[in-house]
Amino acid sequence: MNNQFVQTISGMRPDEIARQAATPDAGLILCFFGADFDYEKLYHELKTTGKPFIGCMDTGRLLDDRYLLETDSAVALTLSSGLLAGVEVYCQDMRTRLSYNSIRVTSQELFQGALSRLHIDPANPDVERTVAINLLHGLQSANPVLEGQAATSLFFQSVGGSCGGKLDFKNAPAICSQGYGALAVTAIIKLKDDFKFTSDLTTSFERVDGQLEVTRIAAPRHILEINGQPAAEAYAALIKKSVGDLQPDDFALYTLGLEPGDGERLITSIMKGDGAGGLLTYNDVKEGTTFNLYRAVSQDSDRKNKFSAMDQSKMITLISFDCVLCYLARNAHDEIQSVANMYAQSLPGIPKIGFGTFSENYCGANVNQTETYLAILQNA
Repeated sequence: MNNQFVQTISGMRPDEIARQAATPDAGLILCFFGADFDYEKLYHELKTTGKPFIGCMDTGRLLDDRYLLETDSAVALTLSSGLLAGVEVYCQDMRTRLSYNSIRVTSQELFQGALSRLHIDPANPDVERTVAINLLHGLQSANPVLEGQAATSLFFQSVGGSCGGKLDFKNAPAICSQGYGALAVTAIIKLKDDFKFTSDLTTSFERVDGQLEVTRIAAPRHILEINGQPAAEAYAALIKKSVGDLQPDDFALYTLGLEPGDGERLITSIMKGDGAGGLLTYNDVKEGTTFNLYRAVSQDSDRKNKFSAMDQSKMITLISFDCVLCYLARNAHDEIQSVANMYAQSLPGIPKIGFGTFSENYCGANVNQTETYLAILQNA
């Protein structure tokens, strides 16, 4: 699906993806690929074009009005240079051997440098025309990267997500113009005056009875005890299951969350059991935090209400960062095609791309089981 500023493509051959995406006026290429796609070849093919790009592995991807769930395909979106007053792409190492603080400090330094090269004032960024897209190695906490950016500019807008392939949680590479591997890759976009962006997030849950106090952790994403009991046992009891019967679909349907008082829910989802009675989560938790329990409900109406309210006549493209657990919840509610149809009906003819994330980030916050998105529009 194309317009004068954006094109989307899909395929199974890295050379064809790169050839079609790297148009003469390409200003930035975004690409998302399955766990069995040859992403190293894609990196090298895109690198030879000289065009800036970012991308990552995913568990499923949105292309225009359909979801692609196969593991051997890729999708790409090209933003024309006609949209962009400037773009900076950079990456940093996120291997798990690195400390939280070292990742945070490096993030801050890299973000400062990129803003300086784009002549963006960190204390007064243009909140309608400057935005960062983060694609982060999904086997490491996203928080130190986001904290480093926030320390540079508290008001800078950002969206994105943590990447990962199959639910064995073994592979989560990202790629960009500067490299590939266990990376955090960031593209900072500065739109021309004729354009602006909007970003938001949606969740689809209802609160159910039960609270879960984190009473002991082994690490920020490793809960040992909830309500003074082994974590998996306490969670399973609340959703009326046995520990041995817990499956990924259960973690997608019943999740942990907080309500900070601004009308939003901050969701923290469970990744899997640790095999010894504990639970691993997709983002950081602290001992003493008391979570509410939520059950996933239909995603169709919440998203339709959000997107139908947009000015379609001005919209150029939509980029979605949608939790893998939302994908699983759609499957449980038999909504995969109906939600895809919703995009077609609410945003007809508008190029769209997205990927299934291990966690999502929005304006410096790391959340779970949420869709965050970036829409680019023409100015009135």
